[in-house]
Amino acid sequence: MARYTAHALVIGVHPWGDADKVVELFTAEKGRVRAAAFGSRRPKSALAAALQLFNELDVSLTEGQRLDTVRTASIQHHPKKLSEDIVAMAYGSFVAECVSEFLPEKQPEPRVYDLLRAVFSAFETRNPRIVALLGVYQLMEFTGLQLSYERCVHCGRLLEGEEEAFFLENAGGTLCTNCHDPGAVPYPASLRHFISRALTFDWQSQEPLMIAKKDLLAAEEMLVGYLQRLLGHPMRSLAFLQKL
Repeated sequence: MARYTAHALVIGVHPWGDADKVVELFTAEKGRVRAAAFGSRRPKSALAAALQLFNELDVSLTEGQRLDTVRTASIQHHPKKLSEDIVAMAYGSFVAECVSEFLPEKQPEPRVYDLLRAVFSAFETRNPRIVALLGVYQLMEFTGLQLSYERCVHCGRLLEGEEEAFFLENAGGTLCTNCHDPGAVPYPASLRHFISRALTFDWQSQEPLMIAKKDLLAAEEMLVGYLQRLLGHPMRSLAFLQKL
């Protein structure tokens, strides 16, 4: 079986048997990878410290039929806030679960790797609720399941300025007033502007992440409702967030 090395972010850790783990990694080279880490739950294991959620690693793995196997792992970055702050951890888990649910295995997506790395880094200094929201809006653009937030899905016209609009998920997103369908809900310009900004936000900038509460709540409701309808089952990370 072939052995390979990768740059990886840990997006899932699951106990397996008495002393092992199954880890989900998102790698720059191979996309999402599920791998067995034998003995990694033993205190003296060389893998124990490395295979923690959200760590950035250099890993060596062996390909397998169902699961790859982690051979070595060295920590390149350990995110302090994501490891110690339960609110940041919860929102980080939401981002990680979206990657796990909507990105296929073994499909290289280097731009998603770079995005995920930037989002995890942003949790260290920015509001975790807003970071998670922007991160998942951007992640969904890589899935082929994204909705149209700025252009009418019927006539194709790009909405401008403070123009009124409507939104209908089943139709694919935004509707202009000329193409308004029954069942569509109002789509305020302030919400449209925020989502447009979210989709293009530069994670390297020092720009503050400010948003009106009503638009934050509406953007969350729109995104979370869509994700859960796509999945057909509740998201574990959202159940955890609701308990905080």
